[in-house]
Amino acid sequence: MKFNYRRIFIPVTALFVISLFAYSFYWFPTGYTGTTKKGGEGLGCVCHGLQVNTPSVSVNINGPDSVPAGQTVNFRVSISHGPAITGGFNLASYLDTNSLHPVAGDTMVRRQDWELTHAHPKPFSNDTVSWIVRYTAPGAPGMDTLYATGNSTNNNLEADTSDQWNWSLNKTVRIYIPIGIINLSTVAGEYSLSQNYPNPFNPVTQIDFSVARTSDIKIRVFDILGNEIAVPVAQQMKPGKYRVDFNGSNLSSGTYFYSLMADGKTISTKKMLMIK
Repeated sequence: MKFNYRRIFIPVTALFVISLFAYSFYWFPTGYTGTTKKGGEGLGCVCHGLQVNTPSVSVNINGPDSVPAGQTVNFRVSISHGPAITGGFNLASYLDTNSLHPVAGDTMVRRQDWELTHAHPKPFSNDTVSWIVRYTAPGAPGMDTLYATGNSTNNNLEADTSDQWNWSLNKTVRIYIPIGIINLSTVAGEYSLSQNYPNPFNPVTQIDFSVARTSDIKIRVFDILGNEIAVPVAQQMKPGKYRVDFNGSNLSSGTYFYSLMADGKTISTKKMLMIK
């Protein structure tokens, strides 16, 4: 009896092709990684039917621009517009270290291949859905970049062309070694910034400042052209009076400015002079 390979080969091949086609439109309700622009253009959420991103879908990464080495902070990934019934995301770090984690107890986010993604589709509210995630900066100073992809779906449990997705703008994070901050007092009636001492200085000077209430505080240093050259303080701080050392050993002699910011608002700016 002669075996008919054609009768077996054709149905198996057809089944394989159909499976590939179905897979390309498969919906991943428990999340997926490797879709961001990290390392190139990025795959995107093509599993949701549309092979191109939808610019009207807004995907954002919000959080601090600077993080002290080794410190853990929160970032928010949010999606707006599109079908806006349920959403999912993928978040990656350029440094690929053990930096991204779900918030403890959050069952809506999971970790896979050093990246974060949704564990379940999350419902939109007022045209927006978001997730809070944890980021731990590496122990050495440098620069990191966060990348995100988000999808906005109609929640019909299928990946079809009515689902829409987009990439976020890349989020650059500066990782720095903080100069020691001394808490002088736990009482402060208002925000204030004192004149640095000594002034002129070479190369270290002290900057005293007061925090009226728990706030995200920044002390920023600029050159005479307005270029930011250092951020000695960038963290949430409780009410009190503080002192921070600023080391200008890598700067040339000249006039510089420093400012106190609380929750993104500039409180005061002062001038200092370094003479080497």
